[in-house]
Amino acid sequence: MQELELDDFTLFPYGVYIGELSSLVFADFHLGLERAMEEEGLYLPYRQFPEVAGIIRKAIDRYDVKNIILLGDVKHEFGRASDQEWGEVLSLLKELRGHKVRVVRGNHDNYLIPILKREGVELDDPYLDMGNYRFAHGHIDVPLDRNLVMGHEHPAISIRDDFGTSVTYKCALYRRKEPKILVLPAMVRLGYGKDILLSPREELISPILRRTGIDDMEVIVVDEEVGVSDLGSVNDLRRLMR
Repeated sequence: MQELELDDFTLFPYGVYIGELSSLVFADFHLGLERAMEEEGLYLPYRQFPEVAGIIRKAIDRYDVKNIILLGDVKHEFGRASDQEWGEVLSLLKELRGHKVRVVRGNHDNYLIPILKREGVELDDPYLDMGNYRFAHGHIDVPLDRNLVMGHEHPAISIRDDFGTSVTYKCALYRRKEPKILVLPAMVRLGYGKDILLSPREELISPILRRTGIDDMEVIVVDEEVGVSDLGSVNDLRRLMR
């Protein structure tokens, strides 16, 4: 498994391990997305959950894990859980048995509590504090009085080669100055996310990032094939792209 050490964090495709807390952290699963797309007339194989479960198994095998923290949008539908969501969220929680599982509420996680109760998992809302770390989904502004790990933004970056071909990669965003902020890439397998180099501050979807800005944050490509690589700050990359 390719990984990158960032101060207290070990970043890998598509989550982070925090050794101080013996914790794995993931964000934005959007389980049940295939069913939602079917209702819009687009039929795709139900392969997202097996791929997500495989990523988590590899991480559990790689690190000394006591806690697993899911940073919201575990399910996709805003309303009541679909049959696919019920089945896949329960299957995910069963995969994680043997570890302390914490789930932070995301904006898609309405009606998630009855599913979590089946496995005795509580829902933290609007954030979870452990040690010097705050874990939040990112759709609600939270105090920045400790290091923050969040999701919600689905950051990505599009890179164009000399032939004009554009390739999009999921990425993480990282602010090194205190308090540190780490924005995780989305675990959802269908789609890459939003190109943060083309996102003006006012168009960022997280109120936290609209408040802090992302210009000085480092862009870290996170990809199973190309690996994990720090490309420099958003500002530097924007200058380069010009």
